[in-house]
Amino acid sequence: MTATADFVSDRSELTKLEGFTEDFAQGAGLSDKDLFALQIIVEELVTNVIDYGGVPAGEHAVRVDLSTEDGELLIRMTDRGAEYNPLLREDPDVTLSAEERPIGGLGVHFCKKLTDAQSYARVDGQNVLTLTKKLAA
Repeated sequence: MTATADFVSDRSELTKLEGFTEDFAQGAGLSDKDLFALQIIVEELVTNVIDYGGVPAGEHAVRVDLSTEDGELLIRMTDRGAEYNPLLREDPDVTLSAEERPIGGLGVHFCKKLTDAQSYARVDGQNVLTLTKKLAA
């Protein structure tokens, strides 16, 4: 099962994103647990591109490709934002209280924790982030 959707730089696209992930999950037969993880991951990453990627409002910002094969979920995010490898960001110190911890980085940290493998490349002036997750049996 594969699915692809494009999103412009506008937070209203998050509603479209939610429907896209739900439709994919239903078609792929994902468990509720895997759907929940998928939604957290893609919402966090698409929001980051919209909010911080520098893509002008209303312009194409990010393509999300989803697929399942051999018991794994593949999530590929290709965005037109400023060059940024979120995998290089240091994980936040989650032992600190919310008041002590600097703002930022927690969402990407969750994305890494919810997946089994991650890779980043800059290809043709675009950020390409690929995440894989073993699906629930």
